[in-house]
Amino acid sequence: MTEYDVIIVGYGPAGKILARQLIDGGHTVAVVERWPEAYPLPRAIGYDHEIKRIFHALGIASEVAAISREMGHYVWYNADWKVLIDIDETRESISGGPTGYTFNQPELEQILHEDLRRRDGISYYLGMEAVAARDSGNHVEIEIARFDEQNLTIDHSQTSPLIGRYLVGCDGANSLVRRLMNVPIIDHGFDEAWLVVDVRPSDPEKLCIPDAAQWCNPERPTTIVPSGMRNRRWEFMLRPEEDPAEMCGADKVWELLAPWLSPADGELIRSASYRFRSLLTCGWRKGRMLIAGDAAHLMPPFMGQGMCAGLRDAWNLGWKLNRVLDGSAAETLLDSYEVERSPHVDAVIRISMAMGQLICALDPEAARYRDEAFFAGDIPPPPVFPSLSGGIIARDAGGKMIGAAGELLPHDDLEHDGIILRLDNLAGRNFVLVTRQAVDGVRLERLGIRQVILGEGAWRDISGRLSQWLESRGAVAYLARPDFYSFGSAANADDLEALLGAFEDLMGGPEYVFNEVA
Repeated sequence: MTEYDVIIVGYGPAGKILARQLIDGGHTVAVVERWPEAYPLPRAIGYDHEIKRIFHALGIASEVAAISREMGHYVWYNADWKVLIDIDETRESISGGPTGYTFNQPELEQILHEDLRRRDGISYYLGMEAVAARDSGNHVEIEIARFDEQNLTIDHSQTSPLIGRYLVGCDGANSLVRRLMNVPIIDHGFDEAWLVVDVRPSDPEKLCIPDAAQWCNPERPTTIVPSGMRNRRWEFMLRPEEDPAEMCGADKVWELLAPWLSPADGELIRSASYRFRSLLTCGWRKGRMLIAGDAAHLMPPFMGQGMCAGLRDAWNLGWKLNRVLDGSAAETLLDSYEVERSPHVDAVIRISMAMGQLICALDPEAARYRDEAFFAGDIPPPPVFPSLSGGIIARDAGGKMIGAAGELLPHDDLEHDGIILRLDNLAGRNFVLVTRQAVDGVRLERLGIRQVILGEGAWRDISGRLSQWLESRGAVAYLARPDFYSFGSAANADDLEALLGAFEDLMGGPEYVFNEVA
């Protein structure tokens, strides 16, 4: 029987990103997926600048850019099409470029799949369903069975075993792995039925529609957004008395689309009803089983962060599993995964809920008060996107975070001797010290930290974004994690010594023993 380092159940975007990281780390991966082919219809349609950095780090940024469209303005209107708020997605992000992009998920999944197919170390069990799993303490054994995609049934008469050192469930909202872990789920209380419609217009330029909009009409709250290069999406809130199955019918769908286009104006790609939920699992790791993506959390789609959150999970977990598997970190490092990701995604869920509660006002009087509050400037701006608040970040002896610990770090081009590279390329998927003055290389090598020196005779900060970031925080150096977040920053030589000391204490020196999750 073949044994793998990691078995991943679920081969959507999060599963693919995690698999790529693990095989890049030299580890063997088995992916188990019930569907023999990727789901051919659109689902997720947006990603942000941080996720673009993941694509860049994987070397697929140009392919993804070719199927993506930069977001413009995301405008909320009231029932009379008066502007409530205009969110500028074209503004320069800390990662460089605009803050958001739209895409067509089947095209993205094809890029990710073809990228993996070119690489060794991964085995595919497609058309197979995971039906059982057992954690023995030093490995996980799962049973898989053939899935009949025509009848949506599982052939339990013949199962096959797979063994892995770890099992990760990227298997969606109805996750088997999460059920086997038997962990509780927090329901934050958002639960609304919506109809999601994807259309391919014959001539998008002729459509009289906003680029990206929320029509906050109490008669029928509606979302209108681009879906990649060719498609458009409408999302319609369903009223309590409406039957979701009936509303998915083509006649009903075109009736809803009538203010914007007719069947002569485009092709109906998909219509499906969803319940937009707000769920957070408590317990993302149990022994050698872990979960990521929709298996760990669900959120309303009003921030476009559902898939993004799953890819952040995979990116966070990937570098930690690599270190545990190669013996450079103790298994307890994996405990920091939930400590870091759960509060972050919980904050995003709550922001998405707050946006949804404003959008989903069906009572005309409540909608009128909302509109007046927007016009009067009484609605506060959206909260700042969350940073990391715990886990692998620097703290002083009193537990206070050091410098800019937990912040998402800037990304830009650097130049040295005519060579131009992105900072993330220089860092690889390692801890990297970005500094204005050289630091003892022997010590950094012992700690597994790379060094990038900014300044004359070293790497030139072409746009000045990195230098501006350092200056704005009164810092001369920062220590970046493999996932683009700051371990901490230093204002002077003494602070830098304290920063490296905190890293050594937290990671346990050359063995990377993870001692404590803050």
